[in-house]
Amino acid sequence: MTKIGRNKPCPCGSGLKYKKCCLDRKPRARTIIIGSPEPLHGFYYDKDKMELTGLTYDDQLIKPSVTYSQIHYESSSGKEKVTSRIQDKVIPNEADLMRHLSSMEMIISIDTNTREIGSDRISVAGIVHCIVRPTSENNRFFADFQWQGAIIFRNCPNELSPEKFSWINAIARINNQPSNRPKKYALVSDHDLDNHTLYNNKERALFRDVYLPDNFSLMYGRGDGATENILNYLVKMCDKKSTDVLKQINETGYFQNGNDRLLISQIPVPRL
Repeated sequence: MTKIGRNKPCPCGSGLKYKKCCLDRKPRARTIIIGSPEPLHGFYYDKDKMELTGLTYDDQLIKPSVTYSQIHYESSSGKEKVTSRIQDKVIPNEADLMRHLSSMEMIISIDTNTREIGSDRISVAGIVHCIVRPTSENNRFFADFQWQGAIIFRNCPNELSPEKFSWINAIARINNQPSNRPKKYALVSDHDLDNHTLYNNKERALFRDVYLPDNFSLMYGRGDGATENILNYLVKMCDKKSTDVLKQINETGYFQNGNDRLLISQIPVPRL
């Protein structure tokens, strides 16, 4: 293996020097986690569907109650740090991750940052729309970053987190578009990982009586640190967009988008 110079560009694609990015990075582990309501003595793996079926001791096939694939590492404090996670699929490598994402109509990534500016709490959700499609080469895919923008709001009510408001807003914008056929979307975020399974299974509402729609799958991608895969890269793009917009508002008192100027006093307040 060729040794990477400390001042060379980091191979993760971050754009930083290797010494300022992945030089001291903890080793990553790729894990498939299975939960079953009954003891199992084997599994049947469907590679095409990327799914596992459990085999009970009386030779019955059952669907695991929980399946998720994740990349993680152990921090210096000994705590597990998850960098990406996908539920209900067995994804052993990057090619299968891209294959799974290519089954979606679109991947929508969101990252929301909030800052006190004057007497207002300004929140900006960076949003990226991405489509993944296979190429003519075996196990090769391309990602088309179709749109990047932001949702800007202020003084989000305390009972609703700015991140959840951004999720609900982005989902509504997609599902309110006219459509002649059902479409599946991935929603990628680095917020509230512990409850992703409950949201995906409709066991917990995003807010009040608002649940994750059936045509959306919530996925986790951590936006800080090294880029493990496209999920991390997408959240990083969103974080940069929201950070840049907040910086402009803080420095100028408004957000300029082309010929349109949005003053802080004109930024909408979420209504519950």
